[in-house]
Amino acid sequence: MSFDDLAARFRQRAGKNAQHEEKPTDFAELYLVRARILGVLIRDARQALHMPPEVCAERVGVSVETLQQWELGESSPSLPQLELLAYTLGVPISHFWGTDTILQQEKQRVDIEEYLAVRNRLVGAVLRAARERANLSTEQLAAKAGVPAASITAYELGQRPIPTTILATLASACNVSMSYFLENGNRIGKFLLLQEDMKRFSELPDDVRKFVSAPVNRPYLELAQKIARLGSDELRRIAEAILEITL
Repeated sequence: MSFDDLAARFRQRAGKNAQHEEKPTDFAELYLVRARILGVLIRDARQALHMPPEVCAERVGVSVETLQQWELGESSPSLPQLELLAYTLGVPISHFWGTDTILQQEKQRVDIEEYLAVRNRLVGAVLRAARERANLSTEQLAAKAGVPAASITAYELGQRPIPTTILATLASACNVSMSYFLENGNRIGKFLLLQEDMKRFSELPDDVRKFVSAPVNRPYLELAQKIARLGSDELRRIAEAILEITL
């Protein structure tokens, strides 16, 4: 039986339970299906991370045999053990509540040669725009970076990849940050931006993170977004209206 069949079977049983059928629930089958789904999700997360079962078992504090039993649905971990698995495998604990596997959602392979060629040209074009915005000639920027002017020209035309160490100096000379050159229009760019967003989110105070991540607070966040888009005149009118109400 495939994983999709198991998931469909579990959803069908859940739907039947919701309809309060008179037929008694077969708990043995219910727990077996749940265990098998959970086992597939555990194995999938481990394989997506390319982590050997021996390493995973050691980090969770169980034997390889026990881990294999979990992955085969022959037994199930306790919640604390599942929390350790989530931490070890780098997935949210809620991943194990669902039926979506990671390997099925893996990103399509990237054409490396095409990606590098296109990105080198784009980075070069962005560098040229930053240089012109900073009112620097090719020679002036070359002097600030300690490289030949011909190299700057080759960089801007995408004919030569820019080493990151040199790009950092060029960015500073043009008064822009390294993030100015990052791609955000393809799978790799979106992934990198998401990682940066997650890093900034993790740096927020605990109470702010809890507020933002709570689904019940989403309307407040959407309201904050709308307020952030308002112009100063609109904000002033709103503030005056609130003041009139509170007086």
